Amino acid sequence: SGELDVAGISPAMATLVARDPLLQLETPPVLFTTVLAFNTTRPPFDDVRVRRAVAAAINRQRIVDAAVAGYGVPATQAVPPGVFPDEPSIFAPRQTSADAMLDSARWLVGAGGVRARDGKPLEITLITVGSGDLAAEQLLQDDLRRVGITLSIRTVELAAFLASLRADIKAYDIAYTGLPGDLSLGHLTSLFHSAQRGGALDYTGYHTSALDSLLDNARRAPTMAERQAGWRRVSAHLDAVAPVAFVYHGRGVQGRARSLDGVVMDLRGELTSIARWRRRQ
Repeated sequence: SGELDVAGISPAMATLVARDPLLQLETPPVLFTTVLAFNTTRPPFDDVRVRRAVAAAINRQRIVDAAVAGYGVPATQAVPPGVFPDEPSIFAPRQTSADAMLDSARWLVGAGGVRARDGKPLEITLITVGSGDLAAEQLLQDDLRRVGITLSIRTVELAAFLASLRADIKAYDIAYTGLPGDLSLGHLTSLFHSAQRGGALDYTGYHTSALDSLLDNARRAPTMAERQAGWRRVSAHLDAVAPVAFVYHGRGVQGRARSLDGVVMDLRGELTSIARWRRRQ
């Protein structure tokens, strides 16, 4: 109707905006990563082999295509693309077989293709606040079913969801959630550094002195090259210990009037150039 100059839209509506001659589709990079957070303080996710198996089982491209209409990048690393412009993929993730990891943890395929150990089936519950029509969650459910894991989905209200993640004694199994980031990558420190135990992003309960040291070295690196190398080491370590499974790094999806000039959106945020926005009459 022309009443708005800029508006965030759902990925499903992007094609309509792109076809409208009065509108321009903007898909800037954003520092927002969607993850599976494991409760590492209790079975089965106190076992790194199970965490790595789940991480390896995820078909990330399928989730990006189906759940966010392609407006994302499958996440094979902790650091979002664009933070270091010359290295969009900060390291090559190890090739891990989900089946091999589960076999080594003695979760063996039994009747009906369901894995079990000592007579107990590998059944876990995923908590989520809901991503649209739960498309991503159902795709994850299917991915894990293919490797013999039974995943139940439980949708909870946001306050209850965050309370479960932040609790001192964590009672959930696995959570599907988004993580807003920043250019200093402070969200990774907030997730995993021991000094942040009990903090707002202490979702997994995973803290070690080895990871603390890597995070400290990356944050304190004096040059861009050393900082980049430091975060590469953090990413490689997180790939090995897998307290979370990084699913995809998001992209923004906005529609704007074509008559609006001076719009630049980047990792610093959507409104960084707003002082230069001008509407042609």
